Amino acid sequence: MKQTKRSIYLPPMYLALGLLLSPYGTAESTSAADMYWVADKSNTYICQGYYQPPLKKKGKDSRLRAEADNTAYDGQDQIVLVGNASLFRKNFKLKADRISFSNSTGDGDAEGNVVIHRPDAVFLGKEASINIKTNAFELTDLSFVMHKNRLRGESKRAIGTPNANIQVIDGKITFCAPETNAWDLEAKRISLNQTSGRGWANNVIFRVKEIPIFFTPVLGFPIDDRRLTGFLLPSFEFGSKSGTEIVTPFYWNLSPNYDVLIRPRVITGRGNAIGLNARYLFEDLSLFELKTEHLPDDKITKTDRYISNVTIKSDPSQSVIWNLTYEDMSDETYQTDLNNFASLPEKKQITSSLGANVRGENWTVGWLFDHVDTVDPSVTAANTKFSKQPQLLTTWSDYGDIANLFATGDVTKFYRDIAGDSDISEGLRLSSNLKASFPFYAPFGSLTLSQLGFLRRAEAKTGSTTQETSYLVYGASIDGKLNFERHTSKGSTHSLTPRAKLLVREPDKNPTILTFDSADTENTKDTVRQLFLDNPSSGGDFVGDTRQLTFSLTSSGLDANAFENYRIELGRTIFLQDRGITLSGINETAEQGPLVFESKVSLTSSLKWNTRIATESDSEFIKTASNEIKYKKSNTDYVTQRTVWDNESATRSDFFYSNQISNRWRMLAGLQWAPNTDTRINQIAGLEYESCCWRVAIVHAYERDERTTSDGGHSTKLQVELKGLGTIGQGALSLMDRLLEGYELADSRY
Repeated sequence: MKQTKRSIYLPPMYLALGLLLSPYGTAESTSAADMYWVADKSNTYICQGYYQPPLKKKGKDSRLRAEADNTAYDGQDQIVLVGNASLFRKNFKLKADRISFSNSTGDGDAEGNVVIHRPDAVFLGKEASINIKTNAFELTDLSFVMHKNRLRGESKRAIGTPNANIQVIDGKITFCAPETNAWDLEAKRISLNQTSGRGWANNVIFRVKEIPIFFTPVLGFPIDDRRLTGFLLPSFEFGSKSGTEIVTPFYWNLSPNYDVLIRPRVITGRGNAIGLNARYLFEDLSLFELKTEHLPDDKITKTDRYISNVTIKSDPSQSVIWNLTYEDMSDETYQTDLNNFASLPEKKQITSSLGANVRGENWTVGWLFDHVDTVDPSVTAANTKFSKQPQLLTTWSDYGDIANLFATGDVTKFYRDIAGDSDISEGLRLSSNLKASFPFYAPFGSLTLSQLGFLRRAEAKTGSTTQETSYLVYGASIDGKLNFERHTSKGSTHSLTPRAKLLVREPDKNPTILTFDSADTENTKDTVRQLFLDNPSSGGDFVGDTRQLTFSLTSSGLDANAFENYRIELGRTIFLQDRGITLSGINETAEQGPLVFESKVSLTSSLKWNTRIATESDSEFIKTASNEIKYKKSNTDYVTQRTVWDNESATRSDFFYSNQISNRWRMLAGLQWAPNTDTRINQIAGLEYESCCWRVAIVHAYERDERTTSDGGHSTKLQVELKGLGTIGQGALSLMDRLLEGYELADSRY
C-alpha cells in the first residue's frame, strides 16, 4: 500500500507512520565537517570559523517519529521510507534517501546520503545498518564531526554502539579545522569512548601535511576535558648545567577524587631521577598532596639527592581549618640545580608543621607545631630559626555601638638545636595585645581614640644560663582624618585626606629583650600604612617605648565608574622623645622616621605607573625605592619595567615584554639585571606560534647560579602542542612562568 506525505505516529506497542515537519534539510556536502562548519573571517576565531552543533530536540518524548516523501507498510512488520526520509527519537536522529526497518526487532538499513546524529556528533556516509530501538549502527564510507572537542575524521567503516561509543575502522582523525590538514592520525582502528572520555588508536601513523612522520602501535588521547590515565607527551630540555633532559610523565587517574603523576627524568649530565605527585580530595574537601623526587648517585655531586613536600589543607570556608606540611631535602642546592616541581619556599632552612584553627563568630583559637631543619651548613647559630613546639594563638573582637574591643594571645615554646653557648637554644614566651577603640564619624572625617595594652613574658636558656623577662606596656592613641572631596561634571571624584595619629607607648619597667622570632623593623618602613601601626615590630617578642606623631596626606581619584585612577600618599613620623627600649638594645635618637612616598597612577586603562620611596630616619637620603611602569593591553600584550634602589644605588632592574605581534605570533623577553655590579641575574627570550590546530614555543634562558652568585647556566626548551592531543615540552611553560613576570599561557584558541 502506497501513501504520500501522510502524517502518522509510531506508538510503542504498534508502530504506525507519521509525517512531521523536519528540522533537517538535504545534505549538500559529502563532508560532515563542511556541513556544520561556519566560516567567520572577522579574526574572532584563529581557525576562521567554528562548528555549529546540530539542533537537539528538547523534552523527554521517547516516541519514534518519522517523515518521508513516500512511505510503505506491509501491514505486518516492515516499514519503508523513501525520499527525504527521517527518523528521530530524543537524542538519536537518522536521515537518508531510503530507510527500511522491522517494526518488531528495530533492525533496518539506510541508503544514500545517510546522516546520523548522536549527542554532539554527526556522521555522514553512503550506507548504514541500523537498529532503531538501540540506536546502534554500522556506517560505510563516512566522515564525522564531534562538535564538543572539534574532532573530525573519515573512514571506510564505523560502528556505533548503544552507549554512544564509536569504533572507526581504517580511518583518519584530526582536531584541525576543515581544509587545515596540518596534522592527522591514520590508524587501523580508532575507539572513541564517550563513557570514559578516552580515545585509543591502534597501528597509528602520525602525519604532517599528509606526510608520514612516525609510527606507534598504540596511542591514547582525550576526547573531552576529563582527566585520563596514560602517558603524557614527553618534554625535552637542552642546557649547559646538567646536559640534555627528557621527561616522560605518566598520569594515573585512579578515581575522581585522587590521582598520581609519575615523572621519570633522564638527565644526561647527572643521571636518572624519578618524581611523584599524588593528590587525594577528602569528602570534607580537604586536599592531600605529595610531591617528591629522588636522584640516586648524582654524577656531578657523587651523592644521593632528593626533595619532598607533603601538604594537607582543609577547606578554608569551614569553621575548623587544619593544615599539615612536611618538607625534606638532601641539600640546599637541589632546587637550583634541578628546578624540581616539588619546589620548597626556603632553600636553606625547611619547616614541617601541623596546625589547626577554630573560628567562631568573633573569635579564633589555633595551635601550631613545627620543626625546622637546616640544610645549608653556612647558616650560623644566630640565624637558625626556632621551632615552635607548640604555639597557641587566640583572637577576639567585639564591635559595639560605642567601643570596639580587640584582644590577641600567643603562648609559644621555642627550640633550636645549636652548638653556640652565646645564643638562645630554647624558651617559652607569652604575649598578649589588648585594644579598646572609640570611633567618632562625621561627613567631613573621623576621630578614633584608643587605649592599648601589651603584655610580654618570656624565659630563655642560653648555654647553661636561664634568663627571664616580664613587662607590661601601656599605650594610647588619637587617630584623626579629614576628607575633602570634589565632584566633577563628568562624574569623577577627587579626594584629599590628611591624617594624623598621636601614639604613646610606655613600658612599666626597663625590660630584658629576649628575641625568638622578631625582626628589627624600626627603620624599614616601606609603606605609609606601616607608619600607623600600633606596634611595628614583627613577632611577639618586643614592644618599645615611644611618643610620636605621624602625618600623612593622601590624594586619590575615582572615575565615573568608581574605579580608582590614581592614589598618591606621603607620610612621616615625628618622634617627641628618644626611644630607650629597642630590639637592638641601642637607643634610638632620631627625631624623624623615614619619609615614605607611594603613588599608583593609571595613565590610561592599559598604562600604570607605580612609585615607592623611603628615606633614612632623620634624613632625605633614599634608603629604598622602586619605580615601575606597566603597560598591559591584554594577557599577551604587556611591558613591565621596574628599577629598585637600595641606599641610593640601583641594585635591580627588571624588564619583561610580551607582544602578540600578529594573530599567530607572540614574542616574549625578560631581563633581570644588577646595575650596581653590572651583573646579569636572569634572562629569557622566547617565541610562540599558534595556528588553528597546533602551537609551538621555543625559549632560551640564562639563570645565575644562586650558590656561587657569579656564574650561571643556559638552557633551551621547546614546546609543541597538538591541539586536542597533548603537549610536548611542558618544561618551557614552567621556565617562562618562573622567569617571565606576568606570563600566562593563553588558552588554545580555535
